[in-house]
Amino acid sequence: MSFEFPRTIEKSNIESIPLEVGGTEIVLQRHGKYERSVESENVGSLTPDGAKEISEMSRGFFKTLIESIPEEERKDLKILVVASDTQFRGGGRRSMETARKVMEAAKEQLGEFGMNEDQVINKAGRLKGEGGPRPTADLREPQMFDNSPEFVNFLKEKYGDMGKDFWVAFEDDAEKETREKMGAEGPDEITNRLKHVVAVLNRYSRMYHSKYPNKRLVIWAATHYDTISPFVKREIFDVSKETPLAVDYGAGISIKVNPDGNLTTKVAGKEYNLEI
Repeated sequence: MSFEFPRTIEKSNIESIPLEVGGTEIVLQRHGKYERSVESENVGSLTPDGAKEISEMSRGFFKTLIESIPEEERKDLKILVVASDTQFRGGGRRSMETARKVMEAAKEQLGEFGMNEDQVINKAGRLKGEGGPRPTADLREPQMFDNSPEFVNFLKEKYGDMGKDFWVAFEDDAEKETREKMGAEGPDEITNRLKHVVAVLNRYSRMYHSKYPNKRLVIWAATHYDTISPFVKREIFDVSKETPLAVDYGAGISIKVNPDGNLTTKVAGKEYNLEI
């Protein structure tokens, strides 16, 4: 490999991309810090600090984005928020909670600039409902927890209870033969799942701009570390599965979709084309 790729995806990689008319920004974000102790009544939900961090980061994102758009064109900015609906051990849904904080921040900043909070389009058209983040199954955490608990137990017995060794073994697919026998989802399948999400969002973006050619669109997707990491390694860096890649809480990547439907992302200052 001819470059030194980052070993951690940081919050700074989610940045407001200057959008031209007809352009879209897709954000893939790991949820914020959450309560992991099963003894807590708030298990699975964002911690107060985690919620505050997501809110502050999101406010800064949307403030910068709006300021980059000519004032007379700001009414044509639209925002859609989607999220994994994964529930943590019968408790909270950390990605959905993260997405709600993002929506609140977006509406707050729209108001600060005298814009309409209905520019968050989660209640518009075919998306009508309660108006919260749109649950998206393909953004869920690894499906082995729900669909293959016997494989999870196998990994725990061999590598410990979901610590570093557990996750390294899973991400390296060190027990591929056993995993396949037990029918558990692996890192390649997770990569393809998130790749499918990006492809669907890209198609939605192109359809949206075909119908509304004067708009700018942001699609924010709250998901998980172990969904983002294999995707970035395989689809962006093209590094071996054995290469560790952490994703900080609240971190992720921003993908720019130009009016022609071409996708690019910038990670640690280096730009990459995405073929999806």
